[in-house]
Amino acid sequence: MLTKQKNKNRMNTNKMQNKLGMICLLVSVLFIAGCKKFLDVPPKDKVPQSDLFKDEQGFKDALIGVYLAMDKPTNGANYGLYTTNLSMGMLSTLAYNYDNATTANVAVGGTFYNNVVYYVYPDATITQEIDGIWGGMYNNISNLNNLIDQIDGKKNVFTRDNYNRIKGEAIALRALFHFDLLRMFGQPPATGMNVKAIPYVRKFGIRPTSFSTVAQALDSCITDLNLAKSLLAQTDTAALMHAGHDAFTSYTQNHLNYWAVNGLLARVFLYKGDKDNAELHARSVIGSSKFPLITSNVAAATNVIRDRTFYQEQLFAVYSSNVKNYNTDLFNKSSGTPLRLLPAGKNTVYTTGSGNANDYRYISWFDNSVAGVNVPSKFFQDNNLPYELQNIVPVMRVSEMYYIAAECANAKGDISGGTAILNQVRQSRGLNSLNAAGFTNPDSLSIEIMREYQKEFIQEGQTWFYYKRLSKDLKQVTSTTAAIPADVYVFPLPDKEKEYNH
Repeated sequence: MLTKQKNKNRMNTNKMQNKLGMICLLVSVLFIAGCKKFLDVPPKDKVPQSDLFKDEQGFKDALIGVYLAMDKPTNGANYGLYTTNLSMGMLSTLAYNYDNATTANVAVGGTFYNNVVYYVYPDATITQEIDGIWGGMYNNISNLNNLIDQIDGKKNVFTRDNYNRIKGEAIALRALFHFDLLRMFGQPPATGMNVKAIPYVRKFGIRPTSFSTVAQALDSCITDLNLAKSLLAQTDTAALMHAGHDAFTSYTQNHLNYWAVNGLLARVFLYKGDKDNAELHARSVIGSSKFPLITSNVAAATNVIRDRTFYQEQLFAVYSSNVKNYNTDLFNKSSGTPLRLLPAGKNTVYTTGSGNANDYRYISWFDNSVAGVNVPSKFFQDNNLPYELQNIVPVMRVSEMYYIAAECANAKGDISGGTAILNQVRQSRGLNSLNAAGFTNPDSLSIEIMREYQKEFIQEGQTWFYYKRLSKDLKQVTSTTAAIPADVYVFPLPDKEKEYNH
């Protein structure tokens, strides 16, 4: 059955790519204007959008195209978007997940990761990736805006709950992409709420959009996510689907589903500093009981099937058939130097202080590469993995909801309540519970929450965003020896955007 499902997915994907090709190229022109390879693209009025959006399948294909583009290197970048740069690659390196990135020519890509770990943003290889992230994200946003602009006029072509599902996911994805752009290119929220950050684009077309401040962009994200939530609430939120007869509704956790939208609202509200709403949405996800914490080490080497990414806990994950290649290039190298957390660094993160060697993540998220080097192994692809465990990169997991709820409770002075909810994750990872009586002030518990981010999100990029949200001093929270630039948390805008912004 799984094989049939894969074949069906491939057929739908190929069909979508054929239809979507011309319009994707057009949208790319908006963000890479002047590149000669786009000179032969037909004008907008000659692109057959009527063919793409003439029926329900066309809208499905367009949305699937955006999900696929969350993986692909775009706009001149060499690495995947959410599958490398925003996860196991650049953002994880910036957070010092790999303390050997200071070694020249580490991983694949020449000196790229060496420059990343030293925060050399002006380097040409880093500029290329940052520009690619910006262009790729806005390319996705434009495709979503085109879909959203078209969908209400074709409401009659949809069956079942697919109108609400497609429109809801499209609006939610638009919010996700803007939020992550904000978290990369905007000032830290603690100091830069009123500083212009990014354009929040809601219309498909070539007219430029004025830059929003951090606060304005966050409010726009919340507006979009609340709308998406109301639409997706009208779809089937009762069960998480895996393989099914309808390829489009299969594998709920690879869609930005209703519960993932709630989780994203928790993220956005926390970034804004609205802890009441952040805690409310985080607890709604936890209370749904649809993403239970693991109760044993499902990633253990002794298991016939190693669930290295704790699949049942994932609210939303990107699927990519390229994950094995990314993992090989960065970690499971047969020669050369892989990215890794050296033994001393690994012990510092996982076993010192309140940690210990019984932590499932310490035991099972590091394995020897084919060259016999101990490396982070969350994205190793074992030969016997069932389909749902293959080729996935988590974007949001339920453990983060526990951390958000713990942080919010702690901020209100409820150290006991914050400790209790943090302990639920610790216990699910094989660790002992913390004693709330041992925390003399909220700062003590905050340190434990930070340590959990450092352990939990290795190779996923979220630790970098955590550091930025709280304007952490990287010298204090990592063992980096790099000189820290004053603007370390703000990616430089592409040159063409700087020109417009000023």
